[in-house]
Amino acid sequence: MKKRLLFLILILMLFITGCSSRKEGELILVTEAGFAPYEYYSGGEIVGVDIDIVKEIAKRVNKKLVIKDVAFDSIISEVKTGKSDIGAAGISYTEERAKEVTFTIDYASSKQMIIVKKGSTITSTNNLTGKVAVQLGTTADAFLTGNNKVDLVREKKFLACIQDLKDDKVVAVVMDELPAKELITSDMVILDEPLVVDSYGMVVSKDNKELLDVANTVIKELKESGKIDEMIINHSLSDKEEKEEKLTFYKRIYNSLIYDKRYEYILEGLVNTLIIALGAVVIGLVIGTLLAIIRNYYDNTNKLRLLNGFAKLYVNIIRGTPSILQLMIIYYVIFSQTSVNIVLVGILSFGINSGAYVAEIIRGGLNAVDKGQIEAGYALGLNYRSVINHIVFPQALKSTIPSLGNEFITLVKETSVGAYIGIVELTKASDIIASRTYDYFLPLILIALIYLVITYVLSKLVSKVEKRLNKNARN
Repeated sequence: MKKRLLFLILILMLFITGCSSRKEGELILVTEAGFAPYEYYSGGEIVGVDIDIVKEIAKRVNKKLVIKDVAFDSIISEVKTGKSDIGAAGISYTEERAKEVTFTIDYASSKQMIIVKKGSTITSTNNLTGKVAVQLGTTADAFLTGNNKVDLVREKKFLACIQDLKDDKVVAVVMDELPAKELITSDMVILDEPLVVDSYGMVVSKDNKELLDVANTVIKELKESGKIDEMIINHSLSDKEEKEEKLTFYKRIYNSLIYDKRYEYILEGLVNTLIIALGAVVIGLVIGTLLAIIRNYYDNTNKLRLLNGFAKLYVNIIRGTPSILQLMIIYYVIFSQTSVNIVLVGILSFGINSGAYVAEIIRGGLNAVDKGQIEAGYALGLNYRSVINHIVFPQALKSTIPSLGNEFITLVKETSVGAYIGIVELTKASDIIASRTYDYFLPLILIALIYLVITYVLSKLVSKVEKRLNKNARN
């Protein structure tokens, strides 16, 4: 049994490390596609000013452009570790960022503007006080950090900042001028005076001077020819009627699902969520069963002391750290020099996380079997393996099914943190839709309903399996 488990783990590791998401002849751009007009979703793909510029860079180096959509504060790590070639998402130069990556020449000016509701007592940068929303990791975040007059609320998305202002959770939002014009509602105004003015550049890794030189050349040519200004105007004018129009409830449903084939994001997110959850369950069961048997074997024979110590350490570390932290360590540290498909990274990370909980569930089931039955098995001349296979495990399985089913349901919901490294799962799909409809409510409700259906079906399946096991036990 041990040999088979070890063989399965070995094959799985070879499969994961051997499946590369990067191909020869690709230029990988990493961005955060909720920053119109620089990058946003339209027609089922990411478009925008930055995308147009990088397309020209890709042509110059004769490579196919591949775009990754991640959280803004993950972009520098993506480029630094070589998982992406170039990063662009309205990134302003800072000394801290320049220590990690190299900046291209600037290609656009940035004004960090204050957005307030009409009638607000905040009228300029001089009386900016109270709760202020900013996007995590942005220039506004860095500039206002340490300001005793404001209480910063750091959000993952600009749209979330605007929603906070709409709901009166904050008194102001500070963000870039152009995206602000796209996102504000009729009851909001942008103050005339910018809080801070800087410029945007793209970022490449410090050891990729060849790409840096090409990028600088292309950006310089586009600036001098006026094409970047044209790009900004064209993308600023696109799709604005969707925000300005007063929408009925049915129109909102249409915009969230049908228009621009936005249902495809939900389908992709659903498929990725189920694939990650199912794959992680398999890994979790393999790891958890192996660890549970090691610990149970030690408890009964006092052998395998070293492996038992490792099993206990594994369980304590995994259960003592957040799943998102484990995901980031696996993606940016363990696979820092390897280009691995992010869905497979999600499967591995959530599988490792689940393994610790499954181990304790199964161990609890094994320990729940009456000791007298185990001793009777030994008295009949059975060895440990036979006792586990024929006496302990069948009884333990019946008692652990509800807990294992609950772990699977929890795992389905935990996949939502995969969006942090760019996995398009269900919650990421809702973010994509909301970034174009400027409406959080409907996408979130739709995704919540899908999660409810998934968990309801799983609960029914677990209940049926449990009833069948109990029926077989009585027979």
